Amino acid sequence: MTATEEREERIRSLELALEEQRRDHEVFARLYEEAKTKNFTFLAAALALLGFLYGVTPDTAHTLAEKLFIPKEPYGVIIYFLSLAAFLGSIGALLFALKPLPWSTSYDNDQEEDLIKDYEGYLQYMKKCYLRASHINIKSYSKKQIMLNMSFIPLLVGGILLLLLKTFGG
Repeated sequence: MTATEEREERIRSLELALEEQRRDHEVFARLYEEAKTKNFTFLAAALALLGFLYGVTPDTAHTLAEKLFIPKEPYGVIIYFLSLAAFLGSIGALLFALKPLPWSTSYDNDQEEDLIKDYEGYLQYMKKCYLRASHINIKSYSKKQIMLNMSFIPLLVGGILLLLLKTFGG
């Protein structure tokens, strides 16, 4: 194998690796957007349920405990406050997950192209840029997904229990 053939083989290999990294980058960008959409959806549903539960109180409710539909039995009070804590805690986790996280893209500009004169060097440079961006993006996506996973079950269980307590009176 001549030096030219070896160089062409390295270039083909780098092009394939770069194309694979581009696809991975697109997949993580889509997953990150889906996680943000889920976050907003869960938060909107939680706030809507919160508005339904506490927004309108019956005219017959005279005390604060009646307006907040706190049960009279001790076990009902415990279930009520545990449900409320789980529900509000999951809303807090969802709000925390809205925090902007670093997101990186791999791009080339004219200044960097001037520094890299040959095509193989350019491909190696872009491969390194995609690797750097992948590490940053995977970390950001993982943090957001962990917050969503942590908030889903408490949101669901707390919301259902609060809804049952309001509907059936504890």
